[in-house]
Amino acid sequence: SLLRKYIQYARANCRPALRGGTFDQEKIASLYVQLRKESSSSGGVPIAVRHIESIMRMSEAHAKMHLRDYVRDDDMDASIRMMLESFISAQKFSVRRSLRRSFAKFMSSGEDRVHLLLHILQDMMRNEAMYQTIR
Repeated sequence: SLLRKYIQYARANCRPALRGGTFDQEKIASLYVQLRKESSSSGGVPIAVRHIESIMRMSEAHAKMHLRDYVRDDDMDASIRMMLESFISAQKFSVRRSLRRSFAKFMSSGEDRVHLLLHILQDMMRNEAMYQTIR
């Protein structure tokens, strides 16, 4: 099937690289510092360097899904959101709410706008198809 071919192509031809200029390194550093501070003060599960390494690997995988040669900011943002959701859900219930509040700026995304744009484009396509059939 087409999906299988897509995955095979991505595995064979895509090797996304982390380049310093293509993503915000300061964002990763501040995330790590803030996570260490919050997890130690709240008594939750501590953060480790391996969490940051997993963000890097997930961002490379996200870039590979999009068949890119390098990791961009949006790849990094997607991997940060995934890691934070996983990390926060592993915490004690009493700690989760404060962590979600503290890391809301890292977890927000432009996905709402993407869904809105998709809806608008689908509506435009429907209108165009209707116009073509009437004409």
